[in-house]
Amino acid sequence: MDRPGISSNETGSMSLPRRILRKGTHSCAECKRRKTRCFFESPAALICVGCQRRGTACIGQEFVDVTVSKHDEDPPTGDRLERIEIMLQRLTDKVFSSDGSSILSDASPPQPSLGRPSTENPDTDPDLVSEGGYPHSQAESSKQGKTSSRTSPGGTATQAQGESYQPEAVPGPIQYAPSHLFSTCQTLHAAFPCQNDVNILFEAGRATIYLQALCNSYRELFEQGNSLPSNVLSAIPPETAHPVLLARKLLHLSLCMQQLDPSFDRSSLQLQQGLAEAMEGYFHLATSLVTCHDELLNSLEGLECLICEAVYLVNCGNLRRALICLRRASTLAQFMGMHRKGSRTSLKQHDPTTRVSGDVTWAHLAYLERYLSLLLGMPTSISNAKFGSYDKTAGETDAEWFERTQVDICELIINRGQRNGEDSFDTTMEIDATLTRVSNSVASTWWTPMDLDPQMSVDEVMARVISAQMQIVHYNMLNIVHLPYLLRQDASSRYDYSKTVCTYASREVLNRYITFRSVVRVVYCCRLVDFCAFTAALTLLITHLSGHGRNSTWLPAHQRVGDRNLVEKVVETLEELNRLNHDELSKETAKLTRKLLDLEATAARNGSIYRCSVRDENCNPDSRGTDGPFNLKIPYFGTVRLEPNSPTPTDSVLLPTLPDFNNVLSYASVSATISSTTLDLPRRPGVREEEIFSTYNPSMIQESAGMDFLDFAMPDLIAEANDWAFQGVDSAFFDSVMAGYTLE
Repeated sequence: MDRPGISSNETGSMSLPRRILRKGTHSCAECKRRKTRCFFESPAALICVGCQRRGTACIGQEFVDVTVSKHDEDPPTGDRLERIEIMLQRLTDKVFSSDGSSILSDASPPQPSLGRPSTENPDTDPDLVSEGGYPHSQAESSKQGKTSSRTSPGGTATQAQGESYQPEAVPGPIQYAPSHLFSTCQTLHAAFPCQNDVNILFEAGRATIYLQALCNSYRELFEQGNSLPSNVLSAIPPETAHPVLLARKLLHLSLCMQQLDPSFDRSSLQLQQGLAEAMEGYFHLATSLVTCHDELLNSLEGLECLICEAVYLVNCGNLRRALICLRRASTLAQFMGMHRKGSRTSLKQHDPTTRVSGDVTWAHLAYLERYLSLLLGMPTSISNAKFGSYDKTAGETDAEWFERTQVDICELIINRGQRNGEDSFDTTMEIDATLTRVSNSVASTWWTPMDLDPQMSVDEVMARVISAQMQIVHYNMLNIVHLPYLLRQDASSRYDYSKTVCTYASREVLNRYITFRSVVRVVYCCRLVDFCAFTAALTLLITHLSGHGRNSTWLPAHQRVGDRNLVEKVVETLEELNRLNHDELSKETAKLTRKLLDLEATAARNGSIYRCSVRDENCNPDSRGTDGPFNLKIPYFGTVRLEPNSPTPTDSVLLPTLPDFNNVLSYASVSATISSTTLDLPRRPGVREEEIFSTYNPSMIQESAGMDFLDFAMPDLIAEANDWAFQGVDSAFFDSVMAGYTLE
């Protein structure tokens, strides 16, 4: 027999007798004995896939009386396996044939379940195959107590005993992992919790529709109801699947765990570690073994993995790392031709059941990349690409159309901001008109603040959440458009419209944010709204700080009380989120906002007008002595200084230098200030010395008074949120506010 596994020279050198085989016999002796399909990875392969996985000798049937290894099996187990193998042989023949629609149409009486009950013998034959033609490995078969059923990597559930079989759910053949990736596959597969735990996490996190919305249209998911249930998406791929399929499932699992409500009861899980630790472990494994290797990502599943990785990082607040990941994903998508209009290129898939819409994926990828670039004050890497239109197309939902127009408007704002030194007020007004036209094109009912009904389905709730996030993003974009003119003075009141819009948009953001976070208490869900709230709160407070004592026509004095109350509610919301989630961004935003609220109260009481300036990064923020400016040290930007136009010694008592609000001692010089000037500071009568520094965190105060300011290290450029809470959103905000000003 002419087999790809044994050449004529090799067979001639073997001193084994040969026998005549009937025409069409191609299986090796071991696969023939096991009655399993015998096939090779490539024509040049010497060992079939089955023998390679089993570690057995791959010998052709033409060599007679060749002893093959056989597992010790008791008669009952052998009989059961014999029946299962016969049934599976029929199944695999059907799956790999051209006509797979009639699978199991001639199946025999009730078949045994292909799942592995927790009481199953761990020494069961490793060649068991799940429906859909996905073979189980020895490592997979040896795990006890994992689940009562396995599912295919494409999401096809293996039926439990007694359930009816759904032919249309059986996927076609998938690409098996190359031999040099077997160890990677084994490591990834071994990291999964038991299938029952995965099912619980997918269901409890209510993230099933969220995962599908990343790469599929809202119309298909929410209006047509064409979404996969959680028990399908939670299927763990077999050990022999391509590493990118295993990594995708680990990333899906991590995203589901991010969405868990703080009140989730983990007593039903069999996890041997905490939820946060497990979530980070799954994510790290997928990113360190798969997504960091470009050669493994040349498929739709690889692109989906990069998007999932970026979304996970955004939810964690790691915007800088997320932007790097999104730009890798955008480059990969461009290699695939997704940026071409009407592209119909056939793209590589490891799993034929993968549901990824190229147009939707490209648009959503651009949305995330451009909006993060806008928040961080950076140019976009996806330029000159138009995604939306001024008129909705037939069948397009409001949310889909609105999101696509936001992608285009983001680029307009970014390009406006990159024109250094140019007067872009006319461009600003054009963008403002575009935003107004877009908002008026959507039904007024769509703008209703999020109001959930307990009777709503998960899909309906997710649709409302997505719309609410878009509304907050819209008003934040409106605020960012006009920020460069917030502090500008002009005798003709030319910029009053921009100042009014900034305050109006900020109030809208904060009102909707309070409602949003009263419902969505998981900070790792829709993280972008938290940065929007941060920007809006800063805008309102700085506006009032710079407006006290002025006869302003655009900022009526009676709005101050309402604005303060609104910001205080936001602070309470942030503190509650931090209590529930132990979130660094919520904690630091609340801390900074409270300090600015205190500063604003003092300014209102004294009738002071504060000016905002930026000092060079290397200057000592305490060089002005007793003037008492309010300093914000921002990494890789400089020191933002808020100070009254005519500071007095009394004011300096109430305005001490703010410690680093990112909670990193490495760039705050509080220690030298306090230790060297505490006794010399003037005090207002009736104010105790300990009250002056009550705003300082004792844990942040160093005992050494002689430390040089430049001895401290800045956070890493791509530091995580725990080390750099604001990630550079603060620097982008003040850079925009200070447009037209120069460094002092």
